Amino acid sequence: MYHAPWFAMVLLSLAAGGLAPAQSGAPSQSPRPGSGQLTRALAQFNAPTFRAHMAFLADDRLEGRGTGAPGHEIAALYVAAQFETYGLKPAGEKDSYFQRVPLKEITVVPEQCELVLVRKGTEQTLKWGDDFLMRGHELSPDARVEAPVVFVGYGVTAPNQSYDDYGTTDVQGKIVAYLSGAPARFPSEQRAHFGSGREKARNAAAHGAVGIISLNTPEWSRSLPWDRVIIGYGFPAMRWIGPDGMPNDAFPQLRATAVLSLPATRSFFEGAPKSWDEVWSAAQAGQPQAFEMPFTARLHNVSRHREISSPNVAAVLPGSDPKLKNEYVVYTAHTDHLGIGKPIDGDSIYNGALDNGSGTAALLEIAQVFSRLPKAPARSILFLAVTAEEKGLLGSDYFAHFPTVPREAMVADVNMDVAAPGYDFADVVPLGAEHSSLMGVVRREAARLGVKTSPDPMPEQVFFIRSDQYSFVRQGIPAVFAGAGVQAVDPGIDGRKVVEHWIAKYYHSPFDDMNQPLDFKAAVKLMKLNFAIGYDVANAAHRPTWNSGDFFGDLFAKGRAQAMP
Repeated sequence: MYHAPWFAMVLLSLAAGGLAPAQSGAPSQSPRPGSGQLTRALAQFNAPTFRAHMAFLADDRLEGRGTGAPGHEIAALYVAAQFETYGLKPAGEKDSYFQRVPLKEITVVPEQCELVLVRKGTEQTLKWGDDFLMRGHELSPDARVEAPVVFVGYGVTAPNQSYDDYGTTDVQGKIVAYLSGAPARFPSEQRAHFGSGREKARNAAAHGAVGIISLNTPEWSRSLPWDRVIIGYGFPAMRWIGPDGMPNDAFPQLRATAVLSLPATRSFFEGAPKSWDEVWSAAQAGQPQAFEMPFTARLHNVSRHREISSPNVAAVLPGSDPKLKNEYVVYTAHTDHLGIGKPIDGDSIYNGALDNGSGTAALLEIAQVFSRLPKAPARSILFLAVTAEEKGLLGSDYFAHFPTVPREAMVADVNMDVAAPGYDFADVVPLGAEHSSLMGVVRREAARLGVKTSPDPMPEQVFFIRSDQYSFVRQGIPAVFAGAGVQAVDPGIDGRKVVEHWIAKYYHSPFDDMNQPLDFKAAVKLMKLNFAIGYDVANAAHRPTWNSGDFFGDLFAKGRAQAMP
């Protein structure tokens, strides 16, 4: 509680601007707000307030805002205080701004974990860190499995892409080994979906597997070096706990899992029907493959479990239309980061300034501007600052499963993550928008601001499944994560190199703080775009719709349409 005086002073200084409260009276019968109001609203965005929010959230005294840690609780209180200052109504539980998310924290015990390959009676014991890592099992602190191993390519079954690594291969009662990722020939966002750990585990369990060994690839190693993966595995894993007491996405039949380094992956194929080079060549060509490995594996996964909770923060600006006010446009950003971890160059605080102090700061700025509108949009606006994104989108996934407003009333999600680019951008990448009528909205509002829309320039990074809009997509709600593209306004700047450098040096490291290069002018432009997208949707005569025959719409939205008002 020693933070309290400093915390209160910052709150008071940011609140001193005399913000006009949100209008909460009876819905107006007058025409919906027009473009003139939008133009005036966009002019209100400014860099200093955004930077102040971001600097507070990224301060060392919040200790990296680790999920379940005091620093994140302070961040959540800060966001709630800002919402209250803006005059927004509480939209959490029990007439508060908070929704507590029950979590199981899983801390692996490396010295007790084991991965042994048994070839013709000879045991090969792999070394933690150098060869393999484990997360801990979501159901058992002491998880074991020993079984024959079957390699199943990427471990993907995608009928719509005429692709199935398993084919007719029997993996019942066996450990499956598969490559990270998914075939590059898949459409970008389907590649991300099918390559996700959740979908691969679901597919393995459906085929009768009892364990998983995930294999590194040159592509994955380029995206995130192994030494950074080791640091990531040093932080606890988490799952949200449902009303039935079960962790989310639990597959009891998968008794243990592990991941191998790239050198260990190469040696994994010694004596196999195919060499590593042949396997990787076939994978790059998008060829399904599966075969039995010439060994069994013994996995022993030991971890410590405890139950904690962490808050989502929710507030609402009621809409002005008598009917449409019962529908919601949702804005999301995650408040958590990694907390305190392994020191790098003497710094152990993983501040998360860009990831995602910037997105939360943008959420607050957008909420403030909405609250100042002379006339609220037709639909209500729900502002949601979620927890545990870094643990697998847990806060947003929990809210999407157990929303504090009717699920069928949420018409769209506009998500913000890494919202302060390092350069002024000439294009925007609207992840998720192409699957619904949201794409037309994004293009219209991007054109208003003089920026282009571009497809995902880095599909191998699978950004689509790595931020909170994916949780809403999985509940059949159209969503968009509009981030800066790699085309810079300055022709002398190579945006792709800037992004790749940021991932290599700053991403999930203590260097993601306020001392890194930041372009606050670009941040303002990105906030304006996201505000305009939500404003457009909130005032449209019709709610967003999935495109006819869209993969995600067909997969996740069936049955939802019947429940819509």
